[in-house]
Amino acid sequence: MLDPNALAALSQLKTDIQATKDYAEGVVAATSGRFGFVRCDDGRDAFLAPEKMERVLPGDRVQVSLNENAKGKLEAELEKLQEPGLSKFVGQYRVRGKGHFVVPGGRDFSRWIFIPPQQRKGAKEGDFVIAKISRHPWRDGRAQANILFRIGQPDDAFIEHKYIKAKYDLNYRSGEEHSKQLEAVQNDFANENFGERDDLSALPFVTIDSASTLDMDDALYAQKKGDGYELKVAIADPASFLAQGSALAEQAQNCAQSVYLLGGTVPMLPAAIAHYAFSLEAEKLKPALVCSMEINANGEVSSANFSRAKLRSAAKLSYEQVANFLDRGNSDAVDESLQANLTLLAEISVLRRNYREQHMLLNDDSGDYDFSLDERGHIDSIRLRERSSANQLVEEAMVACNIAAGHFLAEHNAGLFTVHKGFREDRIGEAAALFKEEGLDFGELNTLDSHKTMHRSLSADSERSKYLPALRRLMQGAELSHEQGPHLGLGADFYATVSSPIRRFADLFNHWCIEAVLNGNKAPKLSEQQLQSLNENLRNGRQADRELQQWLLCLYAQKQVGNSAKGRVRIVTQQGFGVKLDDSGLEGFVLFGKDQEKSFDAKRLSLKVGEQSWFINDEVEIKIASVDQDKRRIAFELIS
Repeated sequence: MLDPNALAALSQLKTDIQATKDYAEGVVAATSGRFGFVRCDDGRDAFLAPEKMERVLPGDRVQVSLNENAKGKLEAELEKLQEPGLSKFVGQYRVRGKGHFVVPGGRDFSRWIFIPPQQRKGAKEGDFVIAKISRHPWRDGRAQANILFRIGQPDDAFIEHKYIKAKYDLNYRSGEEHSKQLEAVQNDFANENFGERDDLSALPFVTIDSASTLDMDDALYAQKKGDGYELKVAIADPASFLAQGSALAEQAQNCAQSVYLLGGTVPMLPAAIAHYAFSLEAEKLKPALVCSMEINANGEVSSANFSRAKLRSAAKLSYEQVANFLDRGNSDAVDESLQANLTLLAEISVLRRNYREQHMLLNDDSGDYDFSLDERGHIDSIRLRERSSANQLVEEAMVACNIAAGHFLAEHNAGLFTVHKGFREDRIGEAAALFKEEGLDFGELNTLDSHKTMHRSLSADSERSKYLPALRRLMQGAELSHEQGPHLGLGADFYATVSSPIRRFADLFNHWCIEAVLNGNKAPKLSEQQLQSLNENLRNGRQADRELQQWLLCLYAQKQVGNSAKGRVRIVTQQGFGVKLDDSGLEGFVLFGKDQEKSFDAKRLSLKVGEQSWFINDEVEIKIASVDQDKRRIAFELIS
């Protein structure tokens, strides 16, 4: 037995060793191989050897000690599991001999996790499943999981849609409280129990949406007023019937938005009220929140106010019907009684677009696509959606309404603002360096005035306009915030969405705030944690949409291998560039060989190969070379 002095010496030695170690905390990231990395909180990445990766799972938060390995690279030694990262997940069920496993879904995670016999729930080879980790591998490298739910086989109809819904937890859940509230709302609408409201039922409002749309959020009406116009945007009013904190309101907050997946929508609110009760259906008396705006001859909104009203939409019109009337002069496309209103709405949209072009900023129209699906839920054909006066008419009305809402809510220190802050803090230096090289000075970046000046200056320069798409890559995305900040992407002082409360929780919340102000009450406010969760759920829905679309596009592209098409460069790297095809929206990558001489300009996001240079938005012609279905990547070859 060691004497007390020896024990003390050993303890001191251990303390000294620990004091000299370089400790860090971070999150485990897997790769397509057996090794991985720890993404440390301080920005460093540390290599995790295969034998160490056996003890952790992607997303685990760990404490590690760091050292330099024989190759001069930073390597991690696992010290402590602080928080498991992977719990419930989707994957594919695999059987090898007597062993049953699930392989979690994800491009960079190929580990097979054992499923004990009593936890297999009848799953069979190839099934897509939902599973849950039941034994973490930290101690001995042996992970186990339980099967929770069988999604289906890879050849089942619409299996990709079902898989993505399960992966991103987009399945709607309801309970007794939801059912009771749903019934109460339906009774209010059946009895036209809408409370005190302005009666606008005599005005010929119209809804304009896709022909298949059932959740009509807004209806439009316009009239001449002196040298200008009055534009009324009537918006569905679920806020008056769903109290904040109620079962359906909480469900809407958790969903954050309706997610429009290929093969079927995941609604934010139950279809019974989203498609019928709240929807501004034609010829039915409905409650609404109305934004009334006076627009002068220059297209400026000179005044705006909000009120609670009831109205009766005169017609449900499609974009195609309105475009046939406005763009093609087909007077039979819409009823004669609606034509004067549509003509005024079109005049307002031209005025507003011109005003925004002069005083704000316009988003580039990147093109939208209509997908036709076959009986299996796979893409059968793709058509570039026509951009018509009807689309512009609705867009300008919605933007004007949301800007008016932003100013109203900012004035009353309430609501959620859609804020675009411009360049990311970690990339603003690159933008500043580019401007310095080009001899440009736009003052303090990330202010509204400098952003508009920068955009207009570069747009007006035929040579430098090619830098704009590269600069956008350095910018952060728009996010919801309590902060009354500008939306730099739109060039607007304030922007708060209110036009789609059936489809977006932020809009529903802003309706609660507006109605509180109108009633002289204190407006509600989300906690920072609730706001963070809302932004995360919005990103979750967008990622689900992108992943499903890319999956289905890869299946579609497999049938197009060998075909040529034209497209535009969307991203540039040191190895090549990504291209989006004009006619189908397919995105793939042109990779140049290692033996080809290349020069990459990171500031301008341009690539020079030989004597040829490529910038973002350049037109190119390519051939579809191959498709990697596992990684969901499409390879293009450049046609000289």
